Amino acid sequence: MDFGFNSAVQGLLASQKSLYVTSHNISNTNTKGYTRQQALQEATLPQLFPNIGYLGTGTQIYDIIRIRDSYVDFKYWNENAHLGEWSIKRETLLEIEKLFGEPSNSSFRKYLDDFYTSLEKLSTNPSDISYREPVVETAIALTKHINETAARLLELREDTRFAIEAREKNINSIAEQIASLNRQIYSMELDGRKANDLRDKRELLVDELSKIVNVRVNESSDGKYTVSISGISIVDHFVANKVNMKEDTNGNIVFQWENGSQVKLISGQLKGLLDLYNGDGVNNAYRGIPYYQKRLNEFAKEFAEGFNIQHSQGFKLDSTENGGDFFTFDEFNPAATITVAGDILNDLKNIAAAANSGGSAEDNGNLLALLEQRNTGDGFEFNSSPDDYIKSIISNFSVDSTQAKRMNETQEVILQNIESKRNSISGVSLDEEMANMIRFQNTYVAAARMITTMDEILEVTINRLGLVGR
Repeated sequence: MDFGFNSAVQGLLASQKSLYVTSHNISNTNTKGYTRQQALQEATLPQLFPNIGYLGTGTQIYDIIRIRDSYVDFKYWNENAHLGEWSIKRETLLEIEKLFGEPSNSSFRKYLDDFYTSLEKLSTNPSDISYREPVVETAIALTKHINETAARLLELREDTRFAIEAREKNINSIAEQIASLNRQIYSMELDGRKANDLRDKRELLVDELSKIVNVRVNESSDGKYTVSISGISIVDHFVANKVNMKEDTNGNIVFQWENGSQVKLISGQLKGLLDLYNGDGVNNAYRGIPYYQKRLNEFAKEFAEGFNIQHSQGFKLDSTENGGDFFTFDEFNPAATITVAGDILNDLKNIAAAANSGGSAEDNGNLLALLEQRNTGDGFEFNSSPDDYIKSIISNFSVDSTQAKRMNETQEVILQNIESKRNSISGVSLDEEMANMIRFQNTYVAAARMITTMDEILEVTINRLGLVGR
């Protein structure tokens, strides 16, 4: 009788433990990174009875596992890194696109149009000082727009640097947390059981890390857990290896391991940020912020020099003196420093409208040459008109921005599909858990009824058997 009673008790305890697991799943339905758990049940070893044979002894819960697919995790971490890279690039390139403001009333083309329109109006009445004032005003507006764009590009690059520093701290912090969890998990699993909730926390950290850098995860049969970046471990079981941000001789940012070797980044937010911070477009390098800073500097320098050359060939109002420079700038930072020359600001007569020395006050020959220069590009070192040069810059970031947008959208779709599959495997379904709850509740009640039945049999056997005939 004890034999049957113990079997019923084991059935009741197994149903109870399964209900505990179901309750845990339901409680964590909305917990980020939680993996659905399942109690594994098996029959206990049978017992041999003479002249009868083997009789079952009941059941037991031998393990509680997470329902998770390592291959889906691998795909998720790989694609998450690509999404991180292209989302960062898309956001930053959109900022650059806003700086250039094409097409809008605050675009380079608009400021150029205003400046050359004022020159065209001056050509109709070059002797009138009131027609010269708008030329200076629109020139100042153009140079200030170039100055502001250069300043904002510099600010955007500095913001990118701060973002890189933040990622450096984040990577090292996550690596330390994973190493700490490895120690806890390893010590808790010495008896062969799985520390499921701690494993969820660890893989949630890997999810976060995989968006920043390209990672690979490996867990050996002896429980050794490693996380690597391009084949080099950033987490080697209990040990976290730090990455350090360095600046090379060219002012570019690189990442190194503690032994001085360079971290090879294939994808991730950090790769995107480094491309944006370092990318100068040279030798097929990525066209990042330095590339657009360089193009803007080239425009400011070559536009000012080309305009100055033609302007200096003309003559000042009522003078035999040649016109000097119309624009000035610092050779080392043209876009940030370009401005209207002091001589022009101090005396509007110094605008060299005339083509002939001491000629008529209505001589507009040099103004016409300046206007024609805009169309032909003669005298500009970029071998095209200022408008065409601006168009080429806009075309570059339009191509880059479109590529980043398409890649980002593609990666979002890919990751959503993987995430959907991951959730279908590991996510908690309330409908399924409620069905499990009813199933385990019924088995629990049935086991309890079995115990009650055994108890009644014992009561009859002990207290009532043999009373008949007394």
